[in-house]
Amino acid sequence: MADFAPNFTARYRVRYSTVGLTHTQQWRIARGAGVTGLNNMVAKVGAFYASLAAGLFTDWTILSATYAAEDSDVFLPAAAPTQPTGAATIPAQPKSQAILTTGFVGRSNLGQKARVFLYGFLTGPEDAVTAGDDFRVHGAESGPINAAVVVLNNGSPNIVASDDAVVSWYNYANLKYNDFWLRSTRS
Repeated sequence: MADFAPNFTARYRVRYSTVGLTHTQQWRIARGAGVTGLNNMVAKVGAFYASLAAGLFTDWTILSATYAAEDSDVFLPAAAPTQPTGAATIPAQPKSQAILTTGFVGRSNLGQKARVFLYGFLTGPEDAVTAGDDFRVHGAESGPINAAVVVLNNGSPNIVASDDAVVSWYNYANLKYNDFWLRSTRS
């Protein structure tokens, strides 16, 4: 499998904060999509967040968005997606939820892996509302996860992997405590 430069595709980044931590999410847009591709990606990312709003914590806040064209490492300010209204109450002891990531995974039609991680979504093995005792929540077990995967797989623009090929997203999300944040929490 060929390796691709990190800047082979256009990238759209969203910075957000939740439960006292700041995170960045990166989305890849196909080469040559231009401004139309960016505008459509802003809308698609907003729809992705909206589909998960029922499980996002009430403090989930978009801070900024940036965009870099293909073959460039210069990120410039860009329009932010629509701010979702999180509906999940922050737990009394939030550290374990603050470092729990909900990871959506897929594979491009050329075989490259793709992942999008989200923090600040109320789910996990201890959450009686959502299944996931095996640290995987299938779309059939969670309406918001299913809706988010539908957004990822449909509409324009297609989300691409680092090889510029369209990604097919699996109908589940993996749950994992982030190792970096776990070490930080322990210190």
